[in-house]
Amino acid sequence: MVRFDSLSPDLLRALRDAGWHPQRRVNISPWLDSLRQEGYLPNPQAEEILAALGGLVIEPINQSGPNFSNDEPFNFDPISAGSGQRALASEIEGALGGQYFPIGEWLSFSSVFIEADGKVVAAGLGWIWDMGSTFEDALELAICADRPLACLHSDPGLEPWPH
Repeated sequence: MVRFDSLSPDLLRALRDAGWHPQRRVNISPWLDSLRQEGYLPNPQAEEILAALGGLVIEPINQSGPNFSNDEPFNFDPISAGSGQRALASEIEGALGGQYFPIGEWLSFSSVFIEADGKVVAAGLGWIWDMGSTFEDALELAICADRPLACLHSDPGLEPWPH
């Protein structure tokens, strides 16, 4: 269960500015149906996040994160993140284990995935980045840039970034 009450005041303000409120719920069935057809299996965490935040674009409040420029919003669009990206999700699953479901896009149009246990990663351009062991941690990183970005995996021949 997502704990919105544990988020920082600045992050809650950014969410509200984007249109979120505690009772917000959107119909996620079309997204889930479309992504199931591509081989994704939704998990309860992803469903809860998308019901509360799906369709929102959250602007960063700290654009100078430790060791990365955080100058792009977090776009909660699972179709943009996951459609045609099942091979990327399989790569993440092979590298890290688990089963990942797309929830949105972030830096450099990287796809953001959540694992059934709550771990969140962003992937694209040959890298997989750790966003957090919980969705709340991942959201703090994506919007507040409250800690360094860590590379979990890079494709062969590609140096990890950031180092």
